[in-house]
Amino acid sequence: MMGQSYTNTFSVSGGMFGEGYGGEFTLDTNLSETTFTELALNVSIANYQSGIKSIPYSSITASYSYFITLYSRNRRMQALSLGGGVLAGYEMVNNGEVEVSNIVSVNGESKFIYGAVLTGDIDIIVSEHISLIIRTSEYFHANSDFGSFTNYTGLGLRYYFNK
Repeated sequence: MMGQSYTNTFSVSGGMFGEGYGGEFTLDTNLSETTFTELALNVSIANYQSGIKSIPYSSITASYSYFITLYSRNRRMQALSLGGGVLAGYEMVNNGEVEVSNIVSVNGESKFIYGAVLTGDIDIIVSEHISLIIRTSEYFHANSDFGSFTNYTGLGLRYYFNK
């Protein structure tokens, strides 16, 4: 196999997002041999434990990040990249309902959220256009009622477009 030179990639991954599950769709644009930008759409579904009640919440965010490849080998057949950026989105609490039961109400509320993201990305090429990705991201939601920091760790596939 030969090393690759591509301008754009698309990826899909799924995994653990905080205390629940999540997924991510990304579109990357290479700026140079060692740098790229990424536009990502992230979705999470989880439950927040409030006393004896479990409160469902979910979020959908978009992020824009800049990445630098820190290490690569075998002509970029395996690469480790680190990136950071900004995010904005919406956090839905208890499907928009304020009351969980007739005696328990939700302390948090559905609202727009914003913050930052830091991501580590391992890319392992498996064919000319496909690679396996392992990602971990730490999200900082500056105004979330359910915790400022949330981790996402997942596995996925990345598709490479030719120049």
